[in-house]
Amino acid sequence: MSSLSSANKKRKIVAPADQLHVIQKLEAQLTAAVEAKSSLNALADLLDIATSADDAALSSKAIFALYRVFVLIINSGALSVSGNDGTKTVRMWIYERLNSYTELLVGLLHDDEHTLRVRPHHS
Repeated sequence: MSSLSSANKKRKIVAPADQLHVIQKLEAQLTAAVEAKSSLNALADLLDIATSADDAALSSKAIFALYRVFVLIINSGALSVSGNDGTKTVRMWIYERLNSYTELLVGLLHDDEHTLRVRPHHS
């Protein structure tokens, strides 16, 4: 069973080229937001695209964009233990998105879509 087959059917159909542009725009917004320490709400949108894309190539683009954004978030210290209650709430929200991303990656290990599966490298 393909992870892509569980796509949200209520979603508006968007052409792949337009969706690729949306992925790039969201990644740029998130990169700027991490640097400015502003809202990361677009992270949920990018994760939604990664989990609901009907096209393996688009899903892959979104997955790699999420990877780059999460690396920036982690390197920025946004997941550090210190902070007030507001910071803790944001940190928990980010952890929830990171957990969803991790679940997506684990699901892809068993995906029928061969372009989405991760194949182990043999030494």
